[in-house]
Formats: sequence, structure tokens, C-alpha cells
Amino acid sequence: MNLLDGDLESIWSSAAATPFPHSFVIELPQAYRLRSIVMDNTHTQEPGYPGISAKTVEIWLSNRSAKEGFTKAASGEVAQGARGEIRLASAAAARWVKVVVTANHGNGEYTEIGEIEGYGEPVGPVPPAPPITGSYATNYGPLYLSNDGGRIYGCYPAGSGTVLGATDGRTLDFEWRQGTRVGTCSMVLSSDGAFLNGYWYEGGQRRGVWAGQRTSGQPGTCTQTVDLSSSLGSTGRAVVYGIHFDSDSDRLRPDSDPALEQLLAALKGSPGMKVRIEGHTDSTNTDAYNLDLSRRRAQAVVAWLVAHGIAAERLASEGFGKSRPAADNSTPQGRALNRRVEVVVVK
Repeated sequence: MNLLDGDLESIWSSAAATPFPHSFVIELPQAYRLRSIVMDNTHTQEPGYPGISAKTVEIWLSNRSAKEGFTKAASGEVAQGARGEIRLASAAAARWVKVVVTANHGNGEYTEIGEIEGYGEPVGPVPPAPPITGSYATNYGPLYLSNDGGRIYGCYPAGSGTVLGATDGRTLDFEWRQGTRVGTCSMVLSSDGAFLNGYWYEGGQRRGVWAGQRTSGQPGTCTQTVDLSSSLGSTGRAVVYGIHFDSDSDRLRPDSDPALEQLLAALKGSPGMKVRIEGHTDSTNTDAYNLDLSRRRAQAVVAWLVAHGIAAERLASEGFGKSRPAADNSTPQGRALNRRVEVVVVK
């Protein structure tokens, strides 16, 4: 995970005295025509462990599976404690990339890598997503998930927790709740549907990995009610993942409909409830730009609700830009979780 999170502060290290080679198989979301692989070692611990950076690297590609069909596409060296590019002799399409480190710069005990990046273009159609619904044995106990269109919901009974969010097919963004604790999480389901892997956040900070193997095609039984109405009734606020906008725009995308319908149903089910729609962004632009964009996006959600029968006097809107992150802004996963709409019950 530390090789792919976009954060050079979190790096990969081998276990002590582990022999070469060190191999990593990376599954791409679809076939890509790859031009180069970049290895970034600029944040490895060279000052304390000279020669710890990975040095000689081989790149292998496959279109068959994560375990078969690999052919060697390139090899090269990365300078000590530096960022280096290994170019493929000719652009090649692949679904799985195996990076094999055959030597470091001389450290006899450890090898480290900061990030691995791939550059190229997608090729052909996106493969169909595997089913999400099922039970998973995770590092935080059993996780039961159900998928209804773009909506995901479920629970993790070991902590009496619930999850509620949205998916684009294989990426799951959701809010988790456990007693008085509330946070967010971003996970990805492997192409065979067998493994979930992701990060969870609390208080705007990344707290750890949440991952697990599928154990059944059916979810276990959740004793808690898991829906937006329950979340609003419990704490008076909830994140509504699945509301998407065109890039740098307040135009709602058609794939937002399942999340908007969920919010609409919650408001219709509690006709006396008044809410404030809050818009939030990541940190990739100026404060002024982000604040304006978040305000316009919150207003767009209000306009959609009014157009679908919710009285305008029950609704207010406010934008907060990047000032209230739900996750860190140093990684793509965290920034995705920060681009969100929240609903707050007002008196």
C-alpha cells in the first residue's frame, strides 16, 4: 500500500536480511499501454542506512492474470536516494505489472522504496466490476457489505459499527460509525472480487489499513439499521458519498442520482426535518476558488432537491472549501474522500 498511496512520507521496507529479489504485482483497473515505470526513492532512509534504496529493477507485464503470463518488458537502475524512470523499449499493453528489485545500493540488511508510478494510456473497455455484496474477514473483524446500484451499506459486528457510502464499481468510499466515533474509508475490490484493501480515516487523518478476504457471496446479518435517516437521527449529520460533479464545475453528473435519491427519501420520510447541505473540496486549488466551488456545489444539491419536491424553506446551503478535511490531502485516496457533500440537521 505504501508504494501506491501517492505519499512519499510512507515508504516500503523489506524485512531484515530478506534475500533478493523483491517482487510486487500491481493490478491496473483495466489494460494500459505503458510507456514507463518510475521509482521514487527520494524519501528512503539513506542518511541512517546508506545503500538502502532499491537499485536494479526489472519490469514484467501480463494480460493473463496476477500469477501467469508475464514477459519481461524492461530493466534499469535507479540512482541512490533519487527518483528514476525506466522506459519500456516499446509501449506495451498490460493489465498486471510485476516490478522486481534485484539489488539495492549496498545495504546488507534492508531495502526501501518510496513510490512506484506507472505512465501510459488506458486501452479498450473497462472490465465489468465483480459483485461487492458479501462477507469479508478483515483486520477489524467480519465486514458485511450490500450493494444496491451505486449505494453500499453494511456493518462490522465485532465493533458494532456501520458503513454507508457509494461505489463506482470497484472503489468504495464510505462513512463508518462506531458508537460516538465517525470517520471515512476508501477501499478497492480486486478484479476477482476476492479481496478488499484500503485506508480508514478519523479526525481528518489516515489511521491505518482496512483490508480483508471475501468469505461468502452473501452478507451476514446486521442488527443495526443502516441508512441515511438513521445516521442523521443518530448524530444530526452524515456524509453522502456518491454525489459527483463535473471537474471544476457545479454540474451534477448523472451517476449522482442514487445518492441524491437516498437523500430525497430521508427528507421525505421526516417531513419536519430541516437540513443544511454542506459542500467540501480537496486542497488542489486556491482557498478562494475552493470556497466558491464548494458553495456552488452545495447550492446545486439544494436546487435538485427543490426540483424534486422538497420545500425550499427546509433547506440551506454552505460551502467550506478545503477547511474541514475528512481525510488527508497528501494522497489521491484522501483527496477523493474530501470531495464530498455533507448533510446537517438544523433546528
